[in-house]
Amino acid sequence: MTDLVEIVRGKIKEECIANGCKKDGCRVSLKCAPRERLIIDFDKPGSPLGQADRRCDYLFVANESTSRNWLVPLELKKGKVDAKKVIKQLKAGADIAQKLVPSNIEVNFRPVVAHRGIRKAEREELKKPRNKIRFRDFGESVRLINCGDKLNKELSGCLEER
Repeated sequence: MTDLVEIVRGKIKEECIANGCKKDGCRVSLKCAPRERLIIDFDKPGSPLGQADRRCDYLFVANESTSRNWLVPLELKKGKVDAKKVIKQLKAGADIAQKLVPSNIEVNFRPVVAHRGIRKAEREELKKPRNKIRFRDFGESVRLINCGDKLNKELSGCLEER
Protein backbone atom coordinates (compact mmCIF):
# COMPACT_ATOMS: atom_id res chain seq x y z
CA MET A 1 0.00 0.00 0.00
CA THR A 2 1.18 3.47 -0.78
CA ASP A 3 1.77 5.51 2.35
CA LEU A 4 -0.43 8.52 1.63
CA VAL A 5 0.25 10.07 5.04
CA GLU A 6 4.01 10.13 4.46
CA ILE A 7 3.67 11.47 0.92
CA VAL A 8 1.48 14.37 2.08
CA ARG A 9 3.66 14.98 5.17
CA GLY A 10 6.61 15.46 2.80
CA LYS A 11 4.76 18.24 0.98
CA ILE A 12 3.78 20.40 3.95
CA LYS A 13 5.53 22.25 6.75
CA GLU A 14 5.67 20.67 10.19
CA GLU A 15 4.23 23.84 11.80
CA CYS A 16 0.77 23.27 10.33
CA ILE A 17 0.38 19.72 11.62
CA ALA A 18 -2.21 19.35 14.39
CA ASN A 19 -2.77 16.59 16.95
CA GLY A 20 -6.55 16.98 17.02
CA CYS A 21 -9.52 18.76 15.51
CA LYS A 22 -10.84 21.53 17.75
CA LYS A 23 -11.80 25.11 16.88
CA ASP A 24 -13.86 27.77 18.60
CA GLY A 25 -15.87 25.52 20.90
CA CYS A 26 -16.39 22.62 18.48
CA ARG A 27 -14.29 19.49 18.35
CA VAL A 28 -14.32 16.17 16.57
CA SER A 29 -13.28 13.01 18.37
CA LEU A 30 -10.57 10.94 16.73
CA LYS A 31 -11.34 7.89 18.83
CA CYS A 32 -11.38 4.88 16.51
CA ALA A 33 -10.03 6.92 13.59
CA PRO A 34 -7.12 5.33 11.74
CA ARG A 35 -3.85 5.63 13.67
CA GLU A 36 -1.81 6.35 10.57
CA ARG A 37 -3.02 9.90 10.08
CA LEU A 38 -2.04 13.45 9.43
CA ILE A 39 -4.12 16.48 10.35
CA ILE A 40 -3.33 19.70 8.54
CA ASP A 41 -4.56 22.86 10.29
CA PHE A 42 -5.02 25.48 7.59
CA ASP A 43 -5.02 28.29 10.18
CA LYS A 44 -1.53 27.52 11.50
CA PRO A 45 1.66 29.15 10.24
CA GLY A 46 3.22 27.14 7.44
CA SER A 47 -0.16 26.12 6.04
CA PRO A 48 -0.15 25.46 2.29
CA LEU A 49 -2.81 28.19 2.06
CA GLY A 50 -2.17 31.90 2.56
CA GLN A 51 -3.89 33.77 5.39
CA ALA A 52 -6.21 35.56 2.93
CA ASP A 53 -7.19 32.37 1.08
CA ARG A 54 -10.56 30.71 1.61
CA ARG A 55 -10.11 27.48 3.55
CA CYS A 56 -11.73 24.79 5.62
CA ASP A 57 -10.40 24.23 9.13
CA TYR A 58 -8.58 20.93 8.61
CA LEU A 59 -7.57 18.33 6.10
CA PHE A 60 -7.58 14.85 7.65
CA VAL A 61 -5.41 12.36 5.78
CA ALA A 62 -5.23 8.72 6.85
CA ASN A 63 -4.09 5.24 5.91
CA GLU A 64 -6.11 2.33 7.21
CA SER A 65 -4.71 -1.10 7.81
CA THR A 66 -7.30 -2.35 5.30
CA SER A 67 -5.47 -0.60 2.44
CA ARG A 68 -7.86 2.34 2.36
CA ASN A 69 -6.71 5.91 2.16
CA TRP A 70 -8.96 8.63 3.58
CA LEU A 71 -9.08 12.28 2.68
CA VAL A 72 -11.45 14.49 4.69
CA PRO A 73 -11.77 18.26 4.32
CA LEU A 74 -13.26 19.22 7.67
CA GLU A 75 -15.07 22.37 8.79
CA LEU A 76 -16.06 22.92 12.44
CA LYS A 77 -18.96 25.26 13.24
CA LYS A 78 -20.02 26.05 16.77
CA GLY A 79 -22.47 28.68 15.57
CA LYS A 80 -24.70 29.19 12.57
CA VAL A 81 -23.96 27.07 9.50
CA ASP A 82 -24.09 29.04 6.25
CA ALA A 83 -24.29 26.34 3.55
CA LYS A 84 -22.91 28.52 0.77
CA LYS A 85 -19.90 29.58 2.83
CA VAL A 86 -19.23 26.02 4.06
CA ILE A 87 -19.36 24.69 0.50
CA LYS A 88 -16.75 27.23 -0.60
CA GLN A 89 -14.54 26.35 2.38
CA LEU A 90 -14.74 22.61 1.71
CA LYS A 91 -14.11 23.15 -2.00
CA ALA A 92 -10.94 25.06 -1.10
CA GLY A 93 -9.86 22.09 1.04
CA ALA A 94 -10.53 19.70 -1.84
CA ASP A 95 -8.57 21.93 -4.22
CA ILE A 96 -5.47 21.94 -2.01
CA ALA A 97 -5.86 18.18 -1.49
CA GLN A 98 -5.66 17.70 -5.27
CA LYS A 99 -2.25 19.39 -5.16
CA LEU A 100 -1.04 17.31 -2.21
CA VAL A 101 -2.28 13.85 -3.22
CA PRO A 102 -0.67 12.22 -6.27
CA SER A 103 -3.22 11.34 -8.95
CA ASN A 104 -2.17 7.67 -8.98
CA ILE A 105 -3.19 7.17 -5.33
CA GLU A 106 -6.76 6.04 -4.72
CA VAL A 107 -8.55 7.75 -1.84
CA ASN A 108 -11.92 7.68 -0.14
CA PHE A 109 -13.02 11.31 -0.08
CA ARG A 110 -15.49 12.60 2.53
CA PRO A 111 -16.14 16.33 3.06
CA VAL A 112 -17.46 16.77 6.62
CA VAL A 113 -19.00 19.59 8.63
CA ALA A 114 -19.19 19.25 12.41
CA HIS A 115 -21.82 21.55 13.91
CA ARG A 116 -23.83 22.37 17.05
CA GLY A 117 -27.07 22.76 15.12
CA ILE A 118 -28.13 23.49 11.59
CA ARG A 119 -31.31 24.96 10.17
CA LYS A 120 -33.35 22.75 7.89
CA ALA A 121 -32.91 25.12 4.92
CA GLU A 122 -29.12 24.97 5.26
CA ARG A 123 -29.19 21.18 5.60
CA GLU A 124 -31.32 20.94 2.43
CA GLU A 125 -28.96 23.28 0.57
CA LEU A 126 -26.00 21.04 1.43
CA LYS A 127 -27.86 18.01 0.03
CA LYS A 128 -28.40 19.52 -3.42
CA PRO A 129 -26.46 17.76 -6.19
CA ARG A 130 -24.95 21.05 -7.39
CA ASN A 131 -23.31 21.46 -3.98
CA LYS A 132 -21.32 18.25 -4.04
CA ILE A 133 -17.65 18.79 -3.29
CA ARG A 134 -15.53 17.70 -6.24
CA PHE A 135 -12.30 15.79 -5.88
CA ARG A 136 -10.74 14.60 -9.10
CA ASP A 137 -13.54 13.35 -11.35
CA PHE A 138 -16.31 12.82 -8.84
CA GLY A 139 -18.44 14.80 -6.44
CA GLU A 140 -19.24 13.85 -2.88
CA SER A 141 -22.09 15.16 -0.72
CA VAL A 142 -21.21 17.02 2.45
CA ARG A 143 -21.56 14.81 5.52
CA LEU A 144 -22.88 16.32 8.75
CA ILE A 145 -21.86 15.29 12.25
CA ASN A 146 -22.41 16.95 15.60
CA CYS A 147 -19.60 18.66 17.46
CA GLY A 148 -18.08 16.03 19.73
CA ASP A 149 -18.96 13.10 17.45
CA LYS A 150 -16.32 10.64 16.30
CA LEU A 151 -14.93 11.36 12.86
CA ASN A 152 -15.01 7.64 12.13
CA LYS A 153 -18.83 7.99 12.03
CA GLU A 154 -18.25 9.12 8.43
CA LEU A 155 -15.33 6.82 7.74
CA SER A 156 -15.17 3.08 8.01
CA GLY A 157 -16.25 2.48 11.58
CA CYS A 158 -14.33 1.74 14.71
CA LEU A 159 -11.19 -0.12 13.69
CA GLU A 160 -9.76 -0.77 17.09
CA GLU A 161 -10.41 0.29 20.65
CA ARG A 162 -8.30 3.16 21.93
